[in-house]
Parts: sequence; structure tokens; C-alpha cells
Amino acid sequence: MPESTRICPQCAATFCCTGDEPSSACWCMALPPVLTVPENSVGCLCPACLGLAIAAQIEQAKLIQNT
Repeated sequence: MPESTRICPQCAATFCCTGDEPSSACWCMALPPVLTVPENSVGCLCPACLGLAIAAQIEQAKLIQNT
């Protein structure tokens, strides 16, 4: 399974991605699909930043749902 080192555009942490090949899945594919990748995206987020972004999106959805 090919693996590449990435740098998080949000915090500059390095992390590994295994999703460069169509036959392999990256670790991020196991997370809830609540975020869309913006067109102007400069790269993947690291596990910590993506986890925080997903948690924030879920909380925002809960707030909207309760209004």
C-alpha cells in the first residue's frame, strides 16, 4: 500500500496518507463524512485537525437543529 507524508495546512504537523492509489483507503475514510473538501483546499488535514473540524461541524449541526 503506497504511503506518502503530508503536511497539515492548518497546524503544519506531518502525517501519513495511504489514499493516493485508487485501490487503497486512507485513515480519514473511517471518519464520519460530515465535511466537504473546499475547491480551494490546499491539502488534507492531519488526524487531530480533521477530528476537531468534524467535531465542530457536528456541534454546529446540533445547534442548528435545536433552534
